[in-house]
Amino acid sequence: MRSLTQGRHLFIPVGLALSLVSACSDGGNGSSDFPSTPSSDSRRTTDVAKAYDPPLKFQQQPAYDIAGGAGEGDWSIKLRGTVAYALSTGEVRAVSVLNGKRLWNVKPQGQPTRDTRYSIDGDSSPHFVEVQGQKAVLAAFSITEPGTGTTPDRPLIELTAIAVDSGKRLWTTAIERPTGKEEGEPFIAGATATTAVLTFGSDDDAVSVGVSLLTRKATWTRKGFFASFVDGNTVVGRGGADGLFGGSITVEGRDLADGTKAWTYKHRIAQAKLSPVGNGLFTAVVEAPFEAEKGLAELLSTSTGKTPSGLQRSRALAHVTSLSCWPGEGSVICEADKGLEKRVVALNRANWTELWSIAEGDQNRLMPKIYTVFHDAVYGVTENGSVILDVRTGKDRATGTETPNAVNEYAGLFPSSGIGPFQTRRAVG
Repeated sequence: MRSLTQGRHLFIPVGLALSLVSACSDGGNGSSDFPSTPSSDSRRTTDVAKAYDPPLKFQQQPAYDIAGGAGEGDWSIKLRGTVAYALSTGEVRAVSVLNGKRLWNVKPQGQPTRDTRYSIDGDSSPHFVEVQGQKAVLAAFSITEPGTGTTPDRPLIELTAIAVDSGKRLWTTAIERPTGKEEGEPFIAGATATTAVLTFGSDDDAVSVGVSLLTRKATWTRKGFFASFVDGNTVVGRGGADGLFGGSITVEGRDLADGTKAWTYKHRIAQAKLSPVGNGLFTAVVEAPFEAEKGLAELLSTSTGKTPSGLQRSRALAHVTSLSCWPGEGSVICEADKGLEKRVVALNRANWTELWSIAEGDQNRLMPKIYTVFHDAVYGVTENGSVILDVRTGKDRATGTETPNAVNEYAGLFPSSGIGPFQTRRAVG
């Protein structure tokens, strides 16, 4: 349905464990998540939630199924406190990471649309907002309003806000689909307390819609703009997404309130992969056929679309062609490719100086593949198995046999073997 990449960061067939990026923990991916605290539902269980910051060890058993597996379809999962929130095109569910108990699940009130011929081309994950003084998760479902007599069926989007603790619908509204987008699944690119952004289509035929969470009506529509994510008051995405010919795409930042263009990073490019990092940063990996360097990858500011000045001076990520980054405690951890050279590098967020790095082919250390970062721990894997590094020094803190896709103080999220579901395992050290 979707495929994916991560910067703390797609939505994929659940069995493809290593592709999961939208299974994010609380650490900071540009979303409007709330502080990591146990939910009231989880506090009512008999389990005691002990926090480890960061966790360096996870129990092997029991492991609790969250979502995915045979017949379950595609899911995006996010850990918040002691609850895992899972989102698909037809359901939102909350599962306790302490005992695997299903706390609640919500499906569309309207008649689900089941004959869509294609789905969105973007990354999706649960988005959290404040609604009527309550913490809520947003969901967008494709529904059909049945016709009668000579009136045909009417395709709509059901947008709903669900209380994170109880699963109660705080409100539900029907949104008109953009013209020409009567089929296909949308996704919520991002949301704040006032506005949510929905994206329809793909790079060659996209439409993005801003929806007021106060009036629950569409306030702006931008044809040819593929909104990828929201960070603060900026919507970052790909412009020129309304043609079949390469070389016409732009990377743009737009104002969340009205969809007007705030900045342009690149134009006349063939492809762009944009991933939120958090703390006002994102990565852009573009193919620019009209420039001397065809493959470009940069770490950019979401507010300006430019490289932070200190990072530009440090040249730590200069001339890289592939880039994935995660926010750490006072730092940014990146996997960077420069031609045939690959390395993991940690940068000081205050002045962009290099804290440490491990290059592929180093004589004394194996370069890890990074899965996620949580506070001052980097979770990865080498040919020796899983490894947890210190964010500030790069030294090994713990080793094991499996690496989580996402982490918080209470649990790790792990892919099951084969085509099984994603599972949580409690932190025990």
